[in-house]
Amino acid sequence: MKYKNIFYTCIAAFSTMSAHADLLNISSTSLQSTNQEAIACTIIANGGPTYEGFKVLVAYSESTGPDSNPTLHVDSLRSRISYSNGDWRGTGYLNNEPVTNGADLANLYAGTLGRTPGRSTDSALLLLFSPGDAVCAFSKEVSSSSLKGVSVSITDITSKIQGVRSTSTSESFLLQKLVSMQQKIAPTE
Repeated sequence: MKYKNIFYTCIAAFSTMSAHADLLNISSTSLQSTNQEAIACTIIANGGPTYEGFKVLVAYSESTGPDSNPTLHVDSLRSRISYSNGDWRGTGYLNNEPVTNGADLANLYAGTLGRTPGRSTDSALLLLFSPGDAVCAFSKEVSSSSLKGVSVSITDITSKIQGVRSTSTSESFLLQKLVSMQQKIAPTE
């Protein structure tokens, strides 16, 4: 475990030094099991619009096997911020406190991204992170120690939230709730 954290810190430091363009989407196709995580990491864009000082992101963990059941957690590599979800229709957590539920987010996924996750057992999260933050999404299989295919993605939807469509009252409420919780964890400077 000690080496795992050192490894991710080194990746974040190297990525920060070598990043030349702002990424809007990062995805990874991998294998996972109850013993093996799939991982996708990125650095949140510094440029472009923000929502009250944060970038609005969506992370998906979508399985490719018929009996797969992935969980998802997304961690900041520089602060104490961690989001998690067992399935996209269920509760999303910020530092182990419930913040969202799938019923509230279904319209956001379908309206802003044009789709919901592929299966009811897939995982998805609405996230807020500071520009320039290095983050990693980790997906792990719940149901089997056999390797299962999974796609893990992180997408910046800040401009979509502010531009093409207006957010609904429930989406605005969720975003404000996330902003408030984020500011308590890691106040912006």
